[in-house]
Amino acid sequence: MGGGQEVQRDVSLVHIVDDDEAVARTVARTARSIGFETRQFASPAGFLGSLEELEPGIICLDIKMPGMSGIELLKLLLKKQIDWPVIMLSGFAEVGSTIEAFRSGAVHFLRKPFKQAELVAALTEAAEIGRRRLSQAIDPRQLEALKRLTQRERQVLEEIARGLQSKEVAWKLGISVRTVDVHRSNILAKLSARNTSQAVAIVRAADHKAID
Repeated sequence: MGGGQEVQRDVSLVHIVDDDEAVARTVARTARSIGFETRQFASPAGFLGSLEELEPGIICLDIKMPGMSGIELLKLLLKKQIDWPVIMLSGFAEVGSTIEAFRSGAVHFLRKPFKQAELVAALTEAAEIGRRRLSQAIDPRQLEALKRLTQRERQVLEEIARGLQSKEVAWKLGISVRTVDVHRSNILAKLSARNTSQAVAIVRAADHKAID
């Protein structure tokens, strides 16, 4: 697997939800070769259990898994208003599933085994879609609200945006997990954010605006 050219983007993380470890490793290796960071989950339940603390990114989602299917997870994310770009992966060419995936918000559908170039193209396009969604979804008032966060709240939010979980943030800042959770609640209230993922998206949008 040759190294690819790194992609310039605001969406820099790929969440891989697939119970096939070999496929997950292949997706992760390809994504990292063009500059993405990756997180791997062997089941939809594992992904959902970490969702509140995950940084927004692209989701590479297997369509058939034990328990909850990829389509069911996609529909649940839609209900939760989590609009991260989703690339569906499937070992079966099922027209009905493909149509259902796109109707539920998927941006790409790749049939296994897919070529590296196909995955790279899908990731690149998904990153651009994520960038556009990020810029369109943030209310200017939320960007202004960032300025009203206390220094400690901003520190907590920045560490969460780097992908750290509450225990890791607490250890790094020398505070208790309970204090981190209190700051998290205050941050969400001040930013009028639905969840931690949206708060992180606001930070990303602010950083992008500053670069522009």
